[in-house]
Amino acid sequence: MLSMVVCARAADAAPPPLEAYGRLPAVDSATLSPSGERFAVIDSDKDGRVVYVRQTADGKAIGALRFAEGKLRRLAWAGEDHLLIFNTSTQAFSEPGAQKGEWEGLINFDLRTGKAVMLLAKSPNYVDAIFGWYGAAQVNGRWYAYVGGVGLGHTEEWSRSAIFADLDRIDLDNGKVEVVVHSSERSRSWLVSSAGEVLAHTLYDTATRTSTLYAGAAETRQLAQAVGKGRELDLAGLGRRPGTLLVREETDGKEQLRELPADGSGPGEVLLADAAASGPIFDRDSRLLIGFASLAKSVMFDKPTEKRINDATAPFGGDRSELVAFSRDFKKLIFSANGPRNPGRFYLVDLSSRAAVPIGDTRPDIGPDQIGPVSMTHYKADDGLEMDGVLTLPPGREAKGLPLVVMPHGGPIVEGDTVSFDWWAQAFASRGYAVFQPNYRGTLGYGDAFRKAAAGQFGRKMQTDISDGVAALAKAGTIDPKRVCIVGASYGGYAALAGVTLQQGLYRCAVAVAGVADMRKMLEADIASRDRRALEFWRGLSSAKSQDLDAISPARLAAKADAPILLIHGENDTVVPIEQSKLMERALRQAGKPVELVTMAGEDHWLSNAATRQQMLNRAVAFVQQHDPAN
Repeated sequence: MLSMVVCARAADAAPPPLEAYGRLPAVDSATLSPSGERFAVIDSDKDGRVVYVRQTADGKAIGALRFAEGKLRRLAWAGEDHLLIFNTSTQAFSEPGAQKGEWEGLINFDLRTGKAVMLLAKSPNYVDAIFGWYGAAQVNGRWYAYVGGVGLGHTEEWSRSAIFADLDRIDLDNGKVEVVVHSSERSRSWLVSSAGEVLAHTLYDTATRTSTLYAGAAETRQLAQAVGKGRELDLAGLGRRPGTLLVREETDGKEQLRELPADGSGPGEVLLADAAASGPIFDRDSRLLIGFASLAKSVMFDKPTEKRINDATAPFGGDRSELVAFSRDFKKLIFSANGPRNPGRFYLVDLSSRAAVPIGDTRPDIGPDQIGPVSMTHYKADDGLEMDGVLTLPPGREAKGLPLVVMPHGGPIVEGDTVSFDWWAQAFASRGYAVFQPNYRGTLGYGDAFRKAAAGQFGRKMQTDISDGVAALAKAGTIDPKRVCIVGASYGGYAALAGVTLQQGLYRCAVAVAGVADMRKMLEADIASRDRRALEFWRGLSSAKSQDLDAISPARLAAKADAPILLIHGENDTVVPIEQSKLMERALRQAGKPVELVTMAGEDHWLSNAATRQQMLNRAVAFVQQHDPAN
């Protein structure tokens, strides 16, 4: 098997090199075939990325694919013989007005022949990417992949408007593409059964902001509708019984899962009122809903199965474990686990033999004694709102008068930071810094009132929530308030910039990775991209109508910057354009403020490439060490 041995290291030994933290995870995806007889993992090493397929019984290799470069995202099975590998790349059409996007590709690895083919790559009729994944189905003994496909004749219209993808099926034996349902120049998503039947679809109207759910492939039987700003619905899958659908409904940022009868006979039943942090689990064959999974535990409708799954986590102790794959009979499972002393490990669990075997470590070069202690710290915001955040301490250091790196999470309206191994936080901790990751208002998982408290508070209470946490740590004596830097990515990058422009006197330096600097221009970019989710976000939760966007834009307040700033941005970022960092740099230089800009060639918003992720970490740590030495 791929079991790894972690050697104990002396507590006073030198910390691991930064490369041990900044590397891509050595194993970051794993899946089981339906029978459980085979498993596959995405591995990375110094030469690139590798997909391995092995037998679960003895670990014997079945096949392997090496990728010198490329962003491998996830794996899926079509039967026992086809392993599907999803990858992405940053591309754009050549027509005027075309927007860059992160396109998804699909590779079919046929384990019978050992050959791997990028589907649609050589098609004379289709764009070589997929725009929606709707599962694999066996029809008349042949396996098909059901995807959203865009014909080459539609690219000019699409480049100026929305994605109009047909529902296509691709024969995995010969690569032949067939149109199942035409999009009719409308934005749709589909639900396909395990037999290849179109059970339902959604249609989104950009003009009226209306999401409509229809039974089947035609627009004849409407089942549900969501109209207006902040309201959406999407198909999540089948319900618990045949003839039911599972729908994800969103209202003002809150998500719930509702089971609807497919014949339109009633309003259905809300199965999960707060679905932001949970995902549905579907049967491998029927695709019916059988439970829900979260980082806390799996909740199954069949209670004996639930007990078997949750009992299987016993070998992981207090680590956070997540069920990532299971065989159709639930006798073989794959879990990922990480915790305060565990940087991440994947386990193959065989319930028949009651064995849990490690199949790979995410960061094999970091020992448990080299991991800084992690805990949750609680405090109150200035207005009395109860807050918390994750505090990571440097290994072997007393929690007293420490230099601090504040690291707000991105999003911002996402699930917050928890007690676990965080590679970026641990990298700073290994260099002698305490790291504080505040779950400011708006963070999901703390209830509706906490989420709604973020409305209209960009650059205001969402920002002071962060500095209130720093003040609480200073009052407790844990950190030295005169030795604090702020570092973040995406919205965390915005918070870092706001910490030294909208606020003053708090931080000795700021590092913003892919940060938003000008709210108004960011809103304009989202309008141009026609990304409806991004547009609703800025118009809604950022309260653009009620706030003066210039007053909360760090680039507009560059003259007030009171600490050196490091800007780091990927050239291929399709979420926050690199122009945001470039205009921040210009504004700071014009104001005579110290600033550095690091551009990462070929990098996206998620730091997906090994070399540029290392570049980011090395530059960020060196900048903090320069302006706020730990020793």
